[in-house]
Amino acid sequence: MKKILALVLACMLMLCAAAFAAAEPAGNVMIYSSAGEDVVLAIKEAFEAKYPGVKLDYYAATSGKCVTKLATEFQSGTVACDVFWPADFSTTISLKNNGQLEQYVSPFAENIDPQFKDPDGYFAGARMLVFGLTYSTIACTEDEIPDNYDGLLTDNFYNQILMSDPSGSASTRALVYAFVNNEKYGWEFFENLKKNAAELESSSGAVNNKVASGSYKLAFGLDYTSRNLMADGSPINYKDTTDMVAMAAPICIPVGAPNLELAKLLYDFILDPQGGQKILTQFYTTPVVSGVDLPEGMLDSAYIAEKCMPIDFADLSEKSTELLDRFDAIFKK
Repeated sequence: MKKILALVLACMLMLCAAAFAAAEPAGNVMIYSSAGEDVVLAIKEAFEAKYPGVKLDYYAATSGKCVTKLATEFQSGTVACDVFWPADFSTTISLKNNGQLEQYVSPFAENIDPQFKDPDGYFAGARMLVFGLTYSTIACTEDEIPDNYDGLLTDNFYNQILMSDPSGSASTRALVYAFVNNEKYGWEFFENLKKNAAELESSSGAVNNKVASGSYKLAFGLDYTSRNLMADGSPINYKDTTDMVAMAAPICIPVGAPNLELAKLLYDFILDPQGGQKILTQFYTTPVVSGVDLPEGMLDSAYIAEKCMPIDFADLSEKSTELLDRFDAIFKK
């Protein structure tokens, strides 16, 4: 009888172990992201530590390259991407309208402000992009930097202001939209900015390099890129403005994702305040989920959501060409 009981017990333990093993996630999951390779690598390391049976593969590139890669896969009918993380809502709105996104609402999405997620549950912001003033510590002093954008229209900043060209920068395009649809600024602000000899650069990298060299006093800059450069010893500093322009870089799951359940697992991990959202702060990137402990000087997303100018990304997506044409008519005569 003892031998039979021992045999039954052993079988039960084996069945329990097998059931536990079966419950553990396993396989490969692929993310395409413009968040930066250092960010993606940190998320990969933490995600794989939490789920040892899952390998996270990634493609880290500019948002434009990620969009092109996914579009090519849709055209071929073979999607390799499980989680897509571009830079702006316009991209995910287009994918949603084309029926190319899975509907998925993460349990962590309830902690995201409504303006930073899709009301129908097809995508959600995963990191904040906040604009402010990036300035050269070589060319000017902190006291010279205004508290707000309207303070740029003075002789002190004549031919001393840079911004990324919105035709190549989705975030700057959103900034332009926010300004021109705000009664305080409108198109007149950019007309006056041009009169003050503000200049365009092709990329945020080029903007930061020229400000760091002291060739220009300041620029419209993103908080996380500026803070990372500051941490690396670049002679620049960053200042938040009274009028705020902010947006969230969204994540979504493409239709045809080969590993749907693992895609949801990764999606949740990125939005988890103790997972991907916490990891973002290591790179001075503001989490979209409020309440995460932040490095000194960074603003919580709830405060940003309350203060930032509204951006209708669906409208921006429809009027993008018109917006750029009018901007070019001012800056590229």
